[in-house]
Amino acid sequence: MRRKEREVTDIAEIKDVLDRCFAVHLGIVDEKRVYVVPVNFGYEEIEGKYVFYFHGAKAGRKYELLKNGANIGFESCVDEKLMTADSACGYSAFYSSIIGEGYASEILKIEEKKKALNKIMFKSTGNGDWNFPSIMLLKVAVFKIEVSSLSCKKHRQ
Repeated sequence: MRRKEREVTDIAEIKDVLDRCFAVHLGIVDEKRVYVVPVNFGYEEIEGKYVFYFHGAKAGRKYELLKNGANIGFESCVDEKLMTADSACGYSAFYSSIIGEGYASEILKIEEKKKALNKIMFKSTGNGDWNFPSIMLLKVAVFKIEVSSLSCKKHRQ
């Protein structure tokens, strides 16, 4: 990270940023192109290691790129606000962001799917104890990202 004074290393502060992010934007390489797609997500942190969860249809470009596993990048940002100045070079922006990389793989076991979907729902609703119809669990694709690197950065007011 170039601007070390903006780096966030405190796990509680990182979780605060993650908790306030509505979606993460996944970047997936598709041959010579990059496909970027926003997804709602849930996550868990265990001893400094993060796992992100997201879901989608079992069809389409995202599914085709991820169904056999893929290295991906991701980012999300909150607290964006323009910082004005008297000169163009003085303008900047305030923000809190996460950026990372990891390996995405499809979750196939039903119990693991339920756990992942409950993590997603908990992040969105504060409730992590949902029941999912069996037919839905068979139809939905659920993925996890085993995060290999995650950085958090804040440019504060």
